[in-house]
Amino acid sequence: MHPFSARADNPSTQISQQATDAIKQHFNEKVPDSRVEVRLNPINQQLDFPPCGHPLSVSLPFHSGARITAKVGCNQPRWSLFITGHVQIFKPVIMTAGPIVKGSRIQANMLQLREQDITSLNGDYFLRQQDVNGRMARISINADSVITPRMLTHANAVQRGDPVIIEAGRKGVVIRAEGKAQGTGRIGDIIDVINSRSGNTIRAQVTAPGRVRVP
Repeated sequence: MHPFSARADNPSTQISQQATDAIKQHFNEKVPDSRVEVRLNPINQQLDFPPCGHPLSVSLPFHSGARITAKVGCNQPRWSLFITGHVQIFKPVIMTAGPIVKGSRIQANMLQLREQDITSLNGDYFLRQQDVNGRMARISINADSVITPRMLTHANAVQRGDPVIIEAGRKGVVIRAEGKAQGTGRIGDIIDVINSRSGNTIRAQVTAPGRVRVP
């Protein structure tokens, strides 16, 4: 965290305010388009801090989840102290608009974008609907749940019996033919495909919905 500077000839309440402002600035830069709330524990009123002749510096040497420790220091006269507290970082994330059954294909009307405290979330989350649309629910998901990557799997791009376009590349030239899938697969899977013209069965890699490529 870059030091935050402010003039200080103040009591502990003003020191806390400067630390709060510095911490908010730090997390707003680290997590753009977020709303940051900081709650610092009170400074011991019995501690005596002489007026600082230079700007105070504030840094974050320790930060774990919502718990933070800020170091506030003065160069002249030289003194420093540590202040502990909690931070909440609110950001819109993708959540379920209603319950989703295991095996369902995710559609836009199943989703909502809602502000959450991301410091309280376990693991990764999604910020854009397009990163979730079209995928399959690996498990049943309750309504108003934050969607995580572990809840989802990629949907099958080709189903057994589907018509597909077979692509093969030769010396920079792409040759295309029609075929019929003999297996079900997701993007990247290898499945059997019958070439509709020759009747031959070939092995091909699924590259997109309804499209395969001969390796």
